[in-house]
Amino acid sequence: MRATTLAVIFGLVTSPVCAQSRTPEFTRAEGLFNEGLDLRSRVMVQVLLTATGHQNSVPTEQFSLRTYGALKRFQADNGLVPDGVANGATIGRLMDLGRPNLDTWDFKQISHPWRGRPIWMPQGMGLRPVANKNGLSFQDPNGRVRVGYNNFPGVPVEAAYESLLDKMRRDRFTVHYSVIKSGWFVISATAPSGEDEYVRYHQDGDGILGFTLFWNNNNGNVRGERIAILMSASLGAAMNGRPMIEPPGSSQGSPQVAANVPTYAPLPAQPVAREAPPVAPPSPPPAAVSPPAPAPTVPKAEKGISTGTGFFVDAKGNLITNAHVVKECDKVVVKLNDSKPPRKARVIATDTSNDLALLAVDDAVGTRFATLRSGTRLGEGVAAFGYPHADVLASSGNFTLGNVTATSGMGDDSRYYQISAPVQQGNSGGPLLDNYGNTVGVVAAKLNVLKMAVASGDFAQNINFAIKASMLSTFLEANQIEIQTGNTTGTKLDPADLADAAKGMSAFVACQ
Repeated sequence: MRATTLAVIFGLVTSPVCAQSRTPEFTRAEGLFNEGLDLRSRVMVQVLLTATGHQNSVPTEQFSLRTYGALKRFQADNGLVPDGVANGATIGRLMDLGRPNLDTWDFKQISHPWRGRPIWMPQGMGLRPVANKNGLSFQDPNGRVRVGYNNFPGVPVEAAYESLLDKMRRDRFTVHYSVIKSGWFVISATAPSGEDEYVRYHQDGDGILGFTLFWNNNNGNVRGERIAILMSASLGAAMNGRPMIEPPGSSQGSPQVAANVPTYAPLPAQPVAREAPPVAPPSPPPAAVSPPAPAPTVPKAEKGISTGTGFFVDAKGNLITNAHVVKECDKVVVKLNDSKPPRKARVIATDTSNDLALLAVDDAVGTRFATLRSGTRLGEGVAAFGYPHADVLASSGNFTLGNVTATSGMGDDSRYYQISAPVQQGNSGGPLLDNYGNTVGVVAAKLNVLKMAVASGDFAQNINFAIKASMLSTFLEANQIEIQTGNTTGTKLDPADLADAAKGMSAFVACQ
């Protein structure tokens, strides 16, 4: 955790995520989605979820766990039964709340001048097209948005990805998300000036084709991260041959619901954590726009030092902690449980939506590392390890025991476990282990007892939260980190042995 008191970390969504198992409730919602909606309506529901900020994965014709979770969050936010079913009441409310953003963006389908691939372009932002040697550039006269839709012949997609990431790190961009798959990549980042960028490129013949979207909330918040997701979906469909709908203009009606999909009367609104907009992105390969000038740096003396905990996820020296532990750090050092001095560490990737950060630690090859396990049950015993209040408590670490007291966090946020294992300031980023020594979560937050007492008149005890291992797995896979899966066979560990295992994989993290 940062140097301030631990707070409830919910609402940092940059990638809304859903429950990570195919429950009977999910199967029912999936069946009604597939049987009750035609293809256009299935995609349109997800476009609307993106427009309202509840889904930050690209809309497709498929009903995924992410879509299920997004529907449940939307329903809970709007006083509907949170069952994940795209029924008439839910779709009607989606249209009411999503349509204004879609009307503002007013997407039009634009093709690349010589590659011919179509992409959704937010023409409602007053974009002015400007031809360039690589394709098209679009400028918003109000300085809120700019877009480059470019083709670079003779550039392999892998080389472009590595070159761009390397440049961003040198230029001190904050990389929120980066992934490369067969034939395409995506990067999301923020420049030192605060301008956000989202980049997606595909291999197209002997070169690459893709776009970079820039947006600056200082000039007006246009929900750029949502525009980026919808543009990304349209380009991905064009390049990969997936079904996609026409841009949802005013001539298109709402999704049609079959008669066999139930409709429910609204219920009173549930108390759900407010979600912040999904996080931002980076700059493009050889793009027509040069990166913004760096913002003035804050003197180190004013920043102070904050501390937290991390744990290794492989034997190559890659370490996980919370994104808020290393936020705005000029320098990060990591102290292992050995006699050597602290090692330097570099922040490789962050997911501020889900409060995760990946660090590369110098001279840490061969360290013990976590095995990950998803699907922890309600009531299951867990243990937390970390370095709380390192200035006053034991520097050797702190080990506590408890249980999973709920399988979701505040407002039924399915990304989190609620746990009773005591945690303190400095535990952030530490491992949450099951009784077999598997890591089932990342300690993230504790309930603010004083605020809770003021609000309810009652002092809550041992209400703490951990990010689920399923969320961590997704983050690691996106950053090409090989995961070792744990199991629950054999004998449960004695608490002392469990503490040794936790201590062996953990490290103290200091940030300045």
